[in-house]
Amino acid sequence: MTPKKITIISIYLNIILSLLKIFLGILGKSQAIVADGIHSLSDLITDFGTLFSLSLSQKEKDDTHPYGHYRIENISALLLSLILIALAVYLGGLSFITFLNILKKKLVKEISFYVLFGSILTIISKEVLFKKTIKLGKKLNNNLLIANAYHHRSDVFSSIATTIGVSLAIFFSKNCIILDPIISFGLTIIILLTGIKIFIQESKILIDTQIDQEQREKIEKIIKETEGAQYAHDIRTRRSGGKIFVDFHLSLTKDHNLQAAHELTEILEKKIKEEIKEVEEVFIHLEPKEEIAQETLEKEILEKLKRFTTVKEIKKLVIFPFYDGYQVDLEISLSQNYSLKKLHKIIHQIEKELKKITFIKKVNIHIEP
Repeated sequence: MTPKKITIISIYLNIILSLLKIFLGILGKSQAIVADGIHSLSDLITDFGTLFSLSLSQKEKDDTHPYGHYRIENISALLLSLILIALAVYLGGLSFITFLNILKKKLVKEISFYVLFGSILTIISKEVLFKKTIKLGKKLNNNLLIANAYHHRSDVFSSIATTIGVSLAIFFSKNCIILDPIISFGLTIIILLTGIKIFIQESKILIDTQIDQEQREKIEKIIKETEGAQYAHDIRTRRSGGKIFVDFHLSLTKDHNLQAAHELTEILEKKIKEEIKEVEEVFIHLEPKEEIAQETLEKEILEKLKRFTTVKEIKKLVIFPFYDGYQVDLEISLSQNYSLKKLHKIIHQIEKELKKITFIKKVNIHIEP
């Protein structure tokens, strides 16, 4: 099933559910069911927005958009997250007002049992649609589909709350209807948190935040383990829609001619794309080994050392040639006095981390008081 097809199914489903619930709500004298029907009707706006965004984001690259139109997905998902947040605030406020009206005995009426049919149908159909949409969204790494899936789940939650409250009022006691706004308010918290989570995630992508550390380390490992690739630096990554773009500078050994260098970049690109499926393009800037400045290595070493809270001060850092790479001599002081066992562990961890930098072959660490 394609993203467009599942969104079209959602559009037809929302039309049927909204008209059915509004009709049954009016006929059965249930304001809650009518409101639930209007809620389903408002979902059509987001569905049409999703369909429109999916169509635009899948357009081919052109001269004006050389990186494609993938970020339309992120912008649309961001807008959808705001709709979820607004919806949560609205439903929360509505639940609170309903709660007060029930306490003041302003909301007491006889409701017909058949009004529940629309809400029960919504719970079943929307939960199925949620599972199908979230599965497809995660498979395609499509954040817009994932956001729309959680919108379907919000419909399930609101319909559950409506069904419970109305059922208790019909079959047990009118006093039990007070549970409806209480349950509804709790469920709106879940919708609110989901909206905030999606908003933060999409905001990070739109400001070109790096991909997570684990994926970056995979890229570094691939480069390090590929024969002929001497040293990579300035590794930069960013997301656009569900795609990842990677670029880095690569140092080659002297014996590489233009043909060999081209073949190596193709091998690296293929390996990276196979390891990380979301990678769309890999841009590699080639440079000879002699152009690698020790300042660049020093910058990466210091960046790695910042992650160790146990390191208080870097007293000395020396980098010098060592066979086909470099040796690092490091003098550091620690944040506190550690046992011999702990000291050995810290040194081993630092050495292991620094050796992840391609081109560093040996590390000597001296601990100063």
